[in-house]
Amino acid sequence: MLHRHPHDCRVLSLLEASIARHAALGMILILLCCFLAQPLLADSIPVYKNQLAPGPLANAVYEGIASLQKGDLKKAETSFFLALTMAPNEPHALALLAEVEMQRGNPANAQKYLQAAVEKNPKSAAAQEAMGRYLAWKKDDSGAEAAFQKSVQLDPKWVESRLALGDFYFSRGKSAQALGTYREAIQADPSSGLAHLNLAVALASKGDTQTAETELRNAITLSPGVAKPHVALGNLLSVTGRDDAAIAEYQTALRMEPQNSGTYVLLGMAQKKKGHADLAEQAYRKALEIQPNDIVALNNLAWIAMQTPQRRDEAITYAKKAVQAAPNMGQVVDTLGWAYHAKGENEPAIQTLKHGADLAPQDPRILYHLAVVYSEKGQAKEAEGALQKALGLNKDFPESKDAKTRLAAMTKKSAASQ
Repeated sequence: MLHRHPHDCRVLSLLEASIARHAALGMILILLCCFLAQPLLADSIPVYKNQLAPGPLANAVYEGIASLQKGDLKKAETSFFLALTMAPNEPHALALLAEVEMQRGNPANAQKYLQAAVEKNPKSAAAQEAMGRYLAWKKDDSGAEAAFQKSVQLDPKWVESRLALGDFYFSRGKSAQALGTYREAIQADPSSGLAHLNLAVALASKGDTQTAETELRNAITLSPGVAKPHVALGNLLSVTGRDDAAIAEYQTALRMEPQNSGTYVLLGMAQKKKGHADLAEQAYRKALEIQPNDIVALNNLAWIAMQTPQRRDEAITYAKKAVQAAPNMGQVVDTLGWAYHAKGENEPAIQTLKHGADLAPQDPRILYHLAVVYSEKGQAKEAEGALQKALGLNKDFPESKDAKTRLAAMTKKSAASQ
């Protein structure tokens, strides 16, 4: 069964307006890697049932984990302290108290708990795994790797240790080592759906989408009733052009986990690719019912609304909310600028697009949008400069053909006037 990775994909979902910026492999990585890119200790809430003997101590730890996953830090802390009254050096309770402190923004307190867990329990794989995650968060890579490897040595059959080590390698760009470690995890526990899921992500990173798909289907078989491998398979199917099948996987995932706004966003993206703007809008609105500040849903609704003249005020409203939620994301600011342009408000469009270009200076599409608005305002020199800069960044972005045509016409007109 899949026990870790409790977050959703919302944070790393691609903006629909930016999808074409990414090559197929890059999209696979962005969409699949949401299953590996984790906060440090929030990812280390494994189920410890293989390490804790049944009884009041285990029950206290389990109750604390349940509270932690619900975000009730005070109740979680109380449960873990209760466990420590029964066993003062219990490593799982200490490691999970460290997680409480991390979520409170107190890493120094977290470190104290982890040091106690390791020092008082030198043979605890769980303590070493948690310490490894903390050291990785601290960017102490050598210390983190050593802790993860020691965790594996202490309990070779505990698949969580190998998965943590594989995640560490993958996050550091060491895909070959990650692949090997995930395969070792499968050897240690062939029934681990999470091991197959993580192996699929690593395989996709190497361009082996066919084997990645096989591993995702293995994860689904091994993890009945779990949504995440269905979401991952949907992502892979979508970026390889099988949108109908992707939609079916997202819908399956939502039946299992109906309160995941990120999956609704992905469903909306797939529906939009199929040309079903109405169904995409339904999915995005559902995402906003669950998470009102979902950046991707707001951004994508703005793009849908701006296609209809009567809805352009609505588009601006959505785009403004997205900018409020992500003020430093250039692509989101770009959407607001383009919404202003769609409504014919070119002065605020220019100021907004210039700000977006400053926030995302390597994105040629924002510069292209800026050039279009400059041109409509009669500012030919500024438009020409923006187009030159955009094409200098990337000669093959989606609107590059139009950018080249516009630039050639401007250059010809400029030469004729001299």
